[in-house]
Amino acid sequence: MRQLLAFTALALLAACAVPAPGPTPTGASATARPADTATPDPTRAPSLAPSPTRPPCLAQPGQIVEAELEDPALPRSLPYRVYLPACHAALPQARFPTLYLLHGLAATDSQWDILGADEAAEALIAAGEGPPFLIVMPWERKGLEYESAIVDFLVPAIDAAYQTRADREGRALGGISRGAGWALRIGIRHPDLFSALGLHSPAVIVPDLYYLPGWLQAVPAGQMPRLWIDIGDHDVLLASAGELTAVLDEAQVPYAWNLFTGYHEPAYWSAHVEEYLRWYSAGW
Repeated sequence: MRQLLAFTALALLAACAVPAPGPTPTGASATARPADTATPDPTRAPSLAPSPTRPPCLAQPGQIVEAELEDPALPRSLPYRVYLPACHAALPQARFPTLYLLHGLAATDSQWDILGADEAAEALIAAGEGPPFLIVMPWERKGLEYESAIVDFLVPAIDAAYQTRADREGRALGGISRGAGWALRIGIRHPDLFSALGLHSPAVIVPDLYYLPGWLQAVPAGQMPRLWIDIGDHDVLLASAGELTAVLDEAQVPYAWNLFTGYHEPAYWSAHVEEYLRWYSAGW
């Protein structure tokens, strides 16, 4: 009985259970594959052997599920990928936070997967440095109104299909380049859905800088998301990022500013993926 109570308390404190790929959204089909497992750093990663404080299921790898959301109200299907961490089937009563990551221009839902988001999450979770969480990676497919597809269809579908924390505190949203522009637009216009926004080498969508002051003013008190901005010191969008921070400064909106060495390229983003995930998961 004492072991059962301790295990239950752990699950509730960490909020760290994700279901197995449960009922897929209406009209969706899904395939699963094991997530790539990052090689742990022996200087900091603890043993994954069962212990009184770590569920033994954390010794198992997570997986990537590739799915496609279909709905009569959508002009075409919305493909997406979901990273499911270890323990997704072992703690069925708990709820997992969810990170939505949007790709850049001319990329697809594979971009964050290729950059190593699942490997970075796997390493953090295995080392006990972050709670297990889902990562949802949708595709900005031509013919879809992306904001509505995410807000009105994808988020509800994910909450229905998986054991997520279905509240703003359990969700974060981020993106690369154009995906960061979408994250800014969606996150600020729907602060009831996301508690944190990550803008990585942001390409703000025209004419959002014009509308942004009004959007910021309309955010209800206490609902302004945590905000992260990073960009390379040789990025062609560095001046544009300065225009964005000027608007935020004028509105007195706090944000974490990070100017790193690098260009507007995959090598830059892959070098910082783990840092990004640490920031997102710090809120959980």
